[in-house]
Amino acid sequence: MFIERKTMRRFSCHLACLLAAGLLGATATTTTTAAPQALADLDVHGNRYPHACKAGERKALKASLDGLKLPATPALWRAVDTLLCAPATPANVRQVRLLLGPRTKMVYEGTGSDPDVAYLPPNEELVREVMAKGQAWRATLEWRGDGVALQYAPNEACIAGVLLSHRGGRWWIAEGGSACD
Repeated sequence: MFIERKTMRRFSCHLACLLAAGLLGATATTTTTAAPQALADLDVHGNRYPHACKAGERKALKASLDGLKLPATPALWRAVDTLLCAPATPANVRQVRLLLGPRTKMVYEGTGSDPDVAYLPPNEELVREVMAKGQAWRATLEWRGDGVALQYAPNEACIAGVLLSHRGGRWWIAEGGSACD
């Protein structure tokens, strides 16, 4: 799976330690600027993770994307922003469906289990699965040789994301999935 195992291991170890100690009390908390609840930071036992859809986080993500000097960056940014922060309105669902090929590889991992791989058609269920719909913290964008990996934490126990590849003059979701404790 494209989710970097080192990242997942580090995140998993942190969560496993908290779970083992009975200390995991994950809550969403607002900052002192009274951000709306939808943009609350994720607090996992004192570690605060920024909401990916806050203006500052979006700006930082866009800057990291611009720094990669990739083709069709505005289209890629629209895809990333829609995948992370847009609600699943009919127009947004249509836009994301256009990013999917005839079959999209999805990889699901859990602690201590072998990955489950599925090749799924571009239906509404898959579209809603790859969209974070504003439930995204600790988002990163990174070049991985064959595409741009978008990763984020949809909650305190998982890492999710997609691999976006540029081919045929446009950006596509080449792979998606999640890894959870």
